[in-house]
Amino acid sequence: MANDLIVKDNRLIEAKYSLNKTQIKFIAYMASRIDKDDIDFFTYEIKLNKMLEILEIERKNWKWLGRQLKELQTKLIAIQNDNKGMEYVALISYFNIDTEGNTVKYRFDKAMKPFLLQLQKNFTKLSLEKILNFDSSYTIRLYEIIEQRAALLKKYKNEKLINFEIELDELKEMLVGEYNTKTDKIEIKKSYSLYGSFKQKVLDVAHAELKAKGDYYFEYEPVKTSRKITSIIFKIMTNKEKIKTDFKKKKKKNLLNGKEKQIALEQIRRIIERSKNIRDPLKYEQALFTKYLKGDLNYDKDLQQIKDSMDREELTNIIKQYKDIIEAEEQDKKIEDRKARVEKFKANLKNDKVEK
Repeated sequence: MANDLIVKDNRLIEAKYSLNKTQIKFIAYMASRIDKDDIDFFTYEIKLNKMLEILEIERKNWKWLGRQLKELQTKLIAIQNDNKGMEYVALISYFNIDTEGNTVKYRFDKAMKPFLLQLQKNFTKLSLEKILNFDSSYTIRLYEIIEQRAALLKKYKNEKLINFEIELDELKEMLVGEYNTKTDKIEIKKSYSLYGSFKQKVLDVAHAELKAKGDYYFEYEPVKTSRKITSIIFKIMTNKEKIKTDFKKKKKKNLLNGKEKQIALEQIRRIIERSKNIRDPLKYEQALFTKYLKGDLNYDKDLQQIKDSMDREELTNIIKQYKDIIEAEEQDKKIEDRKARVEKFKANLKNDKVEK
């Protein structure tokens, strides 16, 4: 079974390559199989049906998956190697699809070891569940970049890290660049050469999906030099509305599936056991369960103590999450106030020059 956690060296997050949604999710799943104590890559195996389900591919299209993996095997990604130049590495070195045995086998290329194994510093933790939930490969790549920056923001508590700037050409190479072995260059497809196309097909798509599904999303602003857009300023945003919505979903899920439900069912069983002359036990049980969902069910002392302990723990977690939200809101307000003061200072300075 795969873990939800993926750990990547930051150089891999900032690497220059272009994969489609299926390929990038396949690599994410592969990375989730790595254990923190692994010192080498294994040849992993998964049921073909399971792999197709994860990648949302119909069984009849298994050959299409094979073509995607074959193409993935030939791709090289460009990684900045500590200012010493670019390093070009392959992602996977082997795969095999066996329809009779219903298996898929695969292995990372050994050149990927420094970027996925035994990482001690300069890495970012990512969620496989979130990656699999995204519909665009560009959302996944920008999710990784935003998570990397958000982790630095949490670590250093530096408001300046909320905003970061990336040169437009650099960003294009990271998200839609293809390394050409013949020219020894990273090339951008013509369909992304114009900023308007890149904005519409990449930035706006990722922005909308992260805002709908991510714990963090980004706002962005193009920077012009001599009428030409040369870079993009990103601002990390905490997705407060999503966090609040997730709280409600989690609570509802606990009511229907969690330990809280088990305690309620035990209480309902006790009440029915103590009750006499019930005309319709099933209807009575349904009425008691409805009371539970409304929060009106009375518990025996021992069960109430367990429930109170669980509620306190959940409340503590919620309070912590809301504190994080409030801190983020205060940070945003400080930044806006600071911008307003700077603009006011500039305006006053301009007025002083005019008067002189």
